[in-house]
Amino acid sequence: MKILVGSPVSLEEFESVDLFVSWLDVIPDNATFSVVGTEKFFIVGRNGREWKKGYEFGIVDIGVRTLVVGGELALYPEAFYIAKENGAKLVIGFSEAHNFADFNFIKAKFWAHTQETELISISLLNFQGRVYNNVYFPLEKTKNKTGVVAEGIAPVFLEFGSD
Repeated sequence: MKILVGSPVSLEEFESVDLFVSWLDVIPDNATFSVVGTEKFFIVGRNGREWKKGYEFGIVDIGVRTLVVGGELALYPEAFYIAKENGAKLVIGFSEAHNFADFNFIKAKFWAHTQETELISISLLNFQGRVYNNVYFPLEKTKNKTGVVAEGIAPVFLEFGSD
């Protein structure tokens, strides 16, 4: 599975991706599935068209079973456990931070919930007008054993099996 997290401008480098994830952006034509949203709602696209909308959270099959969650619900471990109980392998969360303490707290929550549930998580965190793309894997699935794949404003490209 090829996943691009970030700006649709960075999609120009790829012929196509399986999943595109971004903070409220257009649904691109060259992604099989897209998840765009904010902390209040999300839109799932399929082959360049809007497919589903959601508020708060929802489980969708986008090549891999995925929980999409926004706002404060994304910070609760129960959301991750609901995802796991429903066969999800990936969690995509949209959050907003209002100060630096919130920013670090949200990142820490996503990392911790990823480690507890052994799910992969992609957190898009809007802070001071910039969106931070944070990708976390279970510790044992990262080379440096930190569980941190990416944290920053740069686009993130991932490629991995869906198992």
